[in-house]
Amino acid sequence: MLTLEIPAVFISVILFVYFALNRPVSAQLKNHGWIVLLIVNFLQLTLHLPMPMSYYYLNYIWPATNGYCVWWTYCEYSLNAAGLFLTAWISVERHLLIFHAHRVFQKRWKRWIFHFIPILFCLIWAPLFYFVVIVISPWCTNVWDFNRILCGFPCYYGIEALNQFVFLFAIILPIVTIILANVTLVIRVIYQKMSRQQGVNWRRHRKMVLQLLIISSFHLGIWLPLVSTLLIEMTVQPSFMINQLETMQFAPYFIPLFLPMICLSSQPELMSKIKNLIRMRPMNRVSVVTYNRNATRPVTIAIAR
Repeated sequence: MLTLEIPAVFISVILFVYFALNRPVSAQLKNHGWIVLLIVNFLQLTLHLPMPMSYYYLNYIWPATNGYCVWWTYCEYSLNAAGLFLTAWISVERHLLIFHAHRVFQKRWKRWIFHFIPILFCLIWAPLFYFVVIVISPWCTNVWDFNRILCGFPCYYGIEALNQFVFLFAIILPIVTIILANVTLVIRVIYQKMSRQQGVNWRRHRKMVLQLLIISSFHLGIWLPLVSTLLIEMTVQPSFMINQLETMQFAPYFIPLFLPMICLSSQPELMSKIKNLIRMRPMNRVSVVTYNRNATRPVTIAIAR
């Protein structure tokens, strides 16, 4: 995790500098969601991931205090939920940006309703909700296990109705939204290209659609096995894949580690600038002197490195 976190933090800083220095790029509506998602991802890299890394290194919780367990659980649950909801909304918003941009985003009040407010909701609801159910915890008292990952489970898991609501709303809903939004987007793209409708500039939106499909597929590939297993355990067989559950719970930690690299690869202008900087390194010239017996003077050959 550490070998991946260091380049992930470095690439995140490069992306932030790039968006800060290129206002025309950062001002585009299609990039707002990605920038906010990168900010959430950066918080996961710097605030959240050091805690599970410490546990996997020591094999126990340190420091073994209730406050540390509350902070770790709060960070993990709220940041994961915010990332899932942002990805789900970006998937939905791509339909508006590609097929209805002129009708939806021309007026300022429409931009607030269909763009800024949904992003703010995705960013704010999870920290506020988990602050109530984990930090304040008015319905029960958290009892932590300092020998288990995440110190065990928060006490609201014992409240069946609340636990099921959180699972359905915070995890199932965004995942189903990501699946439906991306499948319908691919269907609409194929249908309009086959019907040769000229209302959409596909060359302009091709990279945006490809970027969405890559990041959404990455999220689904990480979350679907875990969510499917938890759903079967809650509804059909409580002991289903119980021995593999801890391994699947480790998988979501790969999302903040790889997301900056995926976002960097989807910015062709930034990639070309980085390649140009690499190519601009100074060249060392080495002169090789060869002697020819039949020649009156030596021949010099310059070799560039």
